Amino acid sequence: MKRVIIFILFIVTLFSMIIAEEIPLTIQGKEVKGENMDGLIFYISKIDKLESLPFDSSNIKPEENHVFYIFEIYILNKTNKEILIRHDNFRLINDDGIEITISTLGAIYYGLKGQEVFFMRYINPNEMKSGLLIFELNKNNAPYKLKILDIPDKGKNYTISLKI
Repeated sequence: MKRVIIFILFIVTLFSMIIAEEIPLTIQGKEVKGENMDGLIFYISKIDKLESLPFDSSNIKPEENHVFYIFEIYILNKTNKEILIRHDNFRLINDDGIEITISTLGAIYYGLKGQEVFFMRYINPNEMKSGLLIFELNKNNAPYKLKILDIPDKGKNYTISLKI
């Protein structure tokens, strides 16, 4: 009888770990929910919308009728191997269903300012890395989902719904 109860508790615990999608974390005094994607846990702590990137001598502006969206994300590697995350692993899906790649101009700007951006970042097992993702999209559209493409060794794509 004791073994049956332990076995049932083990199965319930295992099942709850598998279906648990949101994992809370406190970042800069604010609790954010993370989404578990086969051992990589993604946290979006902040999303900013900017009309231009404030440069030292002038502003860097996006294309006409476009704005920059800056995502501050944290990725926790709960797998047992090192994972390489590259900028081309991310796409922003707008409310029209169009996939948008990372803004190279925005990433270079923030990289030169000393900010961490996700160009190529290795994440060791049980390590968390943070960085910025910068996208440029039409003012008339809103970000809808963040798509994470082909995480190494996983061969899967994931999406995270955004609340803006």
